[in-house]
Amino acid sequence: MNDLPLTRVDDTTLPAFAVFLMAKAAPDVRDYLAKTDLRSLFLDRQGAEAWLQGDPQAPAAAVTLVRAPRHDGCIIVSAQILTASGGLAAADACLEAFLDREDRIAPAARLYRITEQTHQPTPAARLAARGFTRIPGLCEYRRPAGPPRPGEFVLADQALDAGYGLALFHDPAQPPDQAVADRVAAIHNRTLGARGSVADWTADVVQGRLSQPGSGLIVARRGGEIAGHILFQQMEGSILVIEACLARAHWRSGAVDAMCRLMAERVSAPRGLDVVACADVTNAASRRAMDRAGMALITEHHLWECRIGAGVEMFPGPAVIQGPAPA
Repeated sequence: MNDLPLTRVDDTTLPAFAVFLMAKAAPDVRDYLAKTDLRSLFLDRQGAEAWLQGDPQAPAAAVTLVRAPRHDGCIIVSAQILTASGGLAAADACLEAFLDREDRIAPAARLYRITEQTHQPTPAARLAARGFTRIPGLCEYRRPAGPPRPGEFVLADQALDAGYGLALFHDPAQPPDQAVADRVAAIHNRTLGARGSVADWTADVVQGRLSQPGSGLIVARRGGEIAGHILFQQMEGSILVIEACLARAHWRSGAVDAMCRLMAERVSAPRGLDVVACADVTNAASRRAMDRAGMALITEHHLWECRIGAGVEMFPGPAVIQGPAPA
């Protein structure tokens, strides 16, 4: 199994890759994939790659990843492994093949991130042997479809009374202009970049997100300046909040509650879809905002990280596994 080669997905192998994805992806993303231009997502998107292991027409596994630069020059490599069999041995083999094809010496600092999946095995022992550490990742919350309910969004009126205004962009024929996309990217970079594990955005990244079917953007303004935003994407059976972010000068203003209430009124209720959002386990402010929005904690996702400095040998030697896989 470890000898199976990796073949990069191109126009020739894209049809087989698409079939594989639709069969092996998580159920909640299959509808999204069915409505998405996979060529744009995996071949044309900056930093995106996809690799098939084994026979490209009947692969044993696949790796999808995005390489995104962070503000300090570090490259974040976010990867996902899917196997045809759903077996641990196949996941081990695909992980080994992926890591072995990476640069032997890191040309720049890198942060590798592999998120655990509920429907696919996690090669935990193999990851640990290769220098990865399992850490708490994201808490997933869900709010049932429908308009605002009593006791929800308690700070929304505070923001409106203070002069905040809201705008919703969810019509592909009327996307936000360049200035809005620039400001959204700037808020993302300044607010989340300090965490050290979030890649920088550009206006093109924002516009690319909004080009996907069912996507949308809510912004809060005060005095003509965009103070924060919610970027969302329609998935199968739910609205996924890709990001909710507020510039530091507007923290505790109630603007997040106001944007979330607008989402309930104008997106969740009309579409009849639940709202799903995630927050870092350590982000207490975001988790309190979800509580105010009537969202319930559903599950917690862990991930595996490996940080490598510039000029350092990456993943040296074979993965020697000792003892049982970490819990």
